[in-house]
Order: sequence, then structure tokens, then C-alpha cells
Amino acid sequence: IAAEGGDSRELIGKEPPVSELFAWVSWFRELAQKIAEGGPDYLVPRANAIPWNADGKKAGLLNYGDKHIDPFSFFYVLASKNMWESSRHRVHTAVSEHFQLTTKVDFHSGFYYPTPEARAKLLFHNQGEEDPELLWRVFRCAVSGLDSIDGQEFNDVLSIKNVGVPKLTETLFLIHPNEFLPCDDFSAFRTLGTHKAVSDWTTYLKELDNVRSQFPGCNTWEIQVVNFRLHSKNAPLTLTNRVWQSNTKVDGSVDNDCWDDFREQGSLHFPKQRPALREPVPGDLVLVHSGLYEGRGIGIVYHNDHQDVWTPDQRLHVLWMNTVPAKLRSFPSALPFSGAGTTLNVFRDAPEYAPTFEVLRKLGWEDDYSPPPEPLPNGGKEQRPGPDVRSLAKETLIDESELRRLCDLLEDKKQVIFQGPPGTGKTFIARKLAACLAGSSDRVRLVQFHPSFAYEDFVQGFRPTLEDGQAGFELRDGPLRHMAERARESNEKHFLIVDEINRGNLAKILGELYFLLEYRDEEMLLQYSDEPFSLPPNLYIIGTMNTADRSIALVDLALRRRFHFVKFHPDKPPIEGLLGEYLRKHELRQFLWIEDVLKKANEKLNDRHAAIGPSYFMDQGLDGAKIEMVWKHSVLPYIEERLFGQEERLKEFDLDRLRQEVEGQVAEAEEEAADDASGTDEANHYTG
Repeated sequence: IAAEGGDSRELIGKEPPVSELFAWVSWFRELAQKIAEGGPDYLVPRANAIPWNADGKKAGLLNYGDKHIDPFSFFYVLASKNMWESSRHRVHTAVSEHFQLTTKVDFHSGFYYPTPEARAKLLFHNQGEEDPELLWRVFRCAVSGLDSIDGQEFNDVLSIKNVGVPKLTETLFLIHPNEFLPCDDFSAFRTLGTHKAVSDWTTYLKELDNVRSQFPGCNTWEIQVVNFRLHSKNAPLTLTNRVWQSNTKVDGSVDNDCWDDFREQGSLHFPKQRPALREPVPGDLVLVHSGLYEGRGIGIVYHNDHQDVWTPDQRLHVLWMNTVPAKLRSFPSALPFSGAGTTLNVFRDAPEYAPTFEVLRKLGWEDDYSPPPEPLPNGGKEQRPGPDVRSLAKETLIDESELRRLCDLLEDKKQVIFQGPPGTGKTFIARKLAACLAGSSDRVRLVQFHPSFAYEDFVQGFRPTLEDGQAGFELRDGPLRHMAERARESNEKHFLIVDEINRGNLAKILGELYFLLEYRDEEMLLQYSDEPFSLPPNLYIIGTMNTADRSIALVDLALRRRFHFVKFHPDKPPIEGLLGEYLRKHELRQFLWIEDVLKKANEKLNDRHAAIGPSYFMDQGLDGAKIEMVWKHSVLPYIEERLFGQEERLKEFDLDRLRQEVEGQVAEAEEEAADDASGTDEANHYTG
């Protein structure tokens, strides 16, 4: 490994950015490809022109005639000059010039690739006694890739005197860093594989696959550098037990995902100052995700640029251990960057990241580590476990599957509208569901729209003030802006319930929120503010909408596209059968007939949008007198309004008449059943 054979303090101390750390990869690839294309006639004169030694002495590579200046010996001698900066700069610069390489590299920086020990035999022949044609054939195959190698020829090179598995695989790694890995005492083969078992091409391939499988999505040179830094004798990168989480959508834009830059540059950057970014130290773990349910990768902090004075170009440099995407099963952090908290468990649960945590355990990371939750400003409480939907189902009498469907709709668009006639429990269920998902009613706020409600009331606007007898105005946040900022400062879900959402002038109230509701991660300027604003991903909106009043029951198509709509009708889930369940739960079975009466009344109304909901009668103190009172003073006036001027039809909705009808139907049904069972005309009549 680079400088392991000598004094590496000069090399290690500079800590170049990760993007420069791997600059040698493209440089060596270009060099190998040019030599493979040009052959001996291209390599030999240029190798003779390189100032290999500072004192001008002839390098051993050139002592056995031009025929034995083979590519393997050339690359291994070149690697030996990586030990000290002076020789590295002199030799590598000359190679760039003589081979006319276009890849630009700062040769003053350190390069982490296999470097022969000081007294190692550098040549791939025994004083010119081996066949250089074999070395050229294997070299050209190596440049083409792993699959082009002939296993027997690999073994033939391995049998050359002074050539062993470490020396051969170290050189193959330099020739094609994208395909091979060195197998020596400092490699991942030793720490994560069975190094001693590698003796030929077959066992090398087996162990190579084994090591690569432990770093999903990573390049072989990344694997090698991670392993080197974790096991360097002089400047080891020691794993800590601190874990961080980062979102790739660092500027709040749904269309601006920075993962490709994070991946390519090996570093995380943020356009805005994040205090937590000052804290990571080398050896910390970073879990990276896009949005809320897509994992992107896991890395180890290599270097942290962030100092007391913030600059936008500073980066948190990481060495990647896993870069495969994964669907996360639950909600990680909503903050751009923070301590990992529960995000660690979310990543632990993803099968795609299991190999990485296994490697970390092998490297000494404490698997039973339970990190503290993400830091929450303003004394926020620790994030609670996931929502208890089962208990909510028992409390609301709504089927658990229906509640989970509502949860899925909320997670999909972050905003839903419950629509239906009065008395179907829209607001009640909205509040209960929100409190369950948020973990506390403190993170739920309800606001009701009405015709005089305006943008200034809901989002932000100037409000009159009176100070010391002087009238004035001040800019105040409305409930939407207030809840958005609360959510932004927390990892918990927050809910804003907009009751009677269609009673307000939506275009006037929402303004530019039409855009932000659709593009959740983007920012824009609000009417009264110069600061960009966005809706945080952990702010959810539930609206309720009355469909009985046709003058307000319609909303524009733009709003419909931004919300999921859930119908609350007495004859359809989740409301169907709710009254019966309630009466049975509260030992009010003697009043089950009212459920049939409501069904009969709704049949007569023949308008699902104006149906009578069950909540009128969901009262634990229900008795006969209460039923009559509710029907006479709540239900019947509602029906009279629907059937204004239709006096004959109104008579059909008399409570006693409806009850007699439904009881008669039950009696007829029982009589028919008895006839079928006995074959006689006798029947037991239902008496109520």
C-alpha cells in the first residue's frame, strides 16, 4: 500500500480532497491504454527517457536491454517512486510529458495505491531470462478487463521467479484499478477475505468476488483506499461510534438532488450553514438518503472542511462503503444534516445495507451502538415509536386497513382531503389520525376556512398593532407558516387540519402555495417576505370538505391534482357500519334500529352527497328521548332544507314512519325465511 514500506508521514499529512485522492486512477488508466495500443515500440524509448533517479543513475528497469522493458516491470518501478514526494513529482511529471497524458494530476498530493517496499525486487523477470511476450499478452488482457484474462497465463506469470500473488495483483490493480484488487498484507483480502488461500487465478477470482460483495456499488479503488486508511500503520482512520444522516436534497428543491455530485466528488456540500456540519470527525459514519424513503449510501468521514467561519465551498469528505439505492421501510430524518438518531435503525433494516454493517462489525464498529436521536431545537422531545394504528382503529372503530390506506395516501402526496356529507366524522377522524401519526396533539393545529378568510390570515400578512397609543402594522405569520417552521425545526411529523376547506376563496387564500403544494422541496418568495420559503417534508395537510352544499362542493382542478381525495359516505368504507359498531361497543344494542332508519332515510334522499351521517347518534348517553330530539332538531331540519317545498315527500321522513317501515321489512324478511325453512305459511313476526 502507498508508503507502507517507508516513511509515510510526508504523504499522509496533506489529506487531499477525496476527488484528488483518486486522481491517480484516471491517470494510470490512460497510461496503460496508451502503452497497450503502442506496444514495445511506444513504451521502450519513453521508458529510457524518464529520469528515474535524482542522481542520474540508470534504473534497474533499463539494465537488461530494450526487450525486457516490459509493461509489468515498468508499472511496478513507477509505483516504487510514489514513496516520497520529490521522486513522485519528478518521475510522474516526466511520464505525463513523455507519454503525452491528458489527465491532470497534482503530483504533490498523496496517492493511495500499492507501492513496493524499499528493498522489493521490482522486475517481472529473473535477470532477463523470462519471456516478455507472455507479460505483454497478459498486460493487454488486463487493460481490456478482468474477463479477458487467461487463467493459465495468469498462473504462468505467477510462476516467474520473484513474482508472487502480492506483486502480480498489485500491478494489475495499477493497470486497471476498476477491475482488480491487490492481494497483499495490507489489502482488503487480508482483513475481509482469506488472503492466505489465494494461490492461483481461480482462488484470486473467488476472493475478489468475496471482497467486492462486501462493498456494494463501490469501485475497487474505493475499497482499497478505505481498507488502507483503516489499517495504515502511521495515520490510521479510526472508526468512531458517531453516526450522522444527510439528505441529498440540500437546497430544498425536489428536482435538485445532489447525490451524483456527492458520489462523484466523495464529499457532501450544503449551500446553507448547518451547525451540525462542524461536528463530524474522521471515522464517523454518514448515512445518506434522498427525501424520506430512498437510501443512497453509507460512507466514512475522511476529512471535514468546516471551520468556525462558514463558506459555501466547504465540504464534508467521505469514503464510500456502499452506494446502492434502497427503499427505506420507514421515515428517516427530515433535517438536511444531523445526528443519525432513528435513521440508523432505518438503514440497518434495509437488506441492501446489511453487507456494510457486517463489514463495520469486522472492523471493530460496535453493532449494539444505539445513537441518540437527532438534536431537536427548542427543547423538542425525543422521537417516539411509529404510530399505533391498531389502537387508533379500536378507538375510532375504523377498520385498521382503512386507516393504513389513509396513512399511505398522506405519505404519497403529504396532503389529503376528506370529503362527504355532514355527520360522517371527517373532522373527528382527521384530528385523531393526525395526533396518532404526529405522536402528540401538540403537533397538530386546526384552522377553519370561511368566506372572509384571506391569504394574510392563513400564510402571512400585516396585522394592525397598537403600541403606546400609536397605531401601526407588523408582519405576522399565519398558521401555515407557523406550522411549517415548527416542522422544519423538528424530526417529528406535524399536521395542519383545514376544516371546511372549500368554504374559503381558495385561490385568494393559497396564493403561491398552489406551486409549493405540488413541488414540496422547492423554494419561492412569499408575497410579504424576501426570504425563500418551502413546505418541509414532515408537514402534512388534511382538509375536510362538505359535499352537501353544492354551492361550495366543487374545487378547481389545480387543487384536486395536489391532494388525494377520500370519500366519506355512510354506505361506503370507512364510514359504512360505523354506527352499528359504536352502539355495540357502548352496550346500546337496543337502539340498533336507528342504523336501519338512517339507511332507509338515505335511500329516500337518493343523494349520496347529501346523505345523513352516523355521528348524529354516536353519543354514549343515547336513549329514546335523545334520538327523538336529535332527529327533530338536527336531522329533520337538514332534510327539510334539502326538500324545500316538497311537503308530501317530507312526510316520508317522520321518525316513527321510518321505523315502522324498516321493522316491517325485517318482519317480512323473517317471515320469508321461516316459510323457506318450514314449508308452511306460519311465521314469527318481528315486534321490535
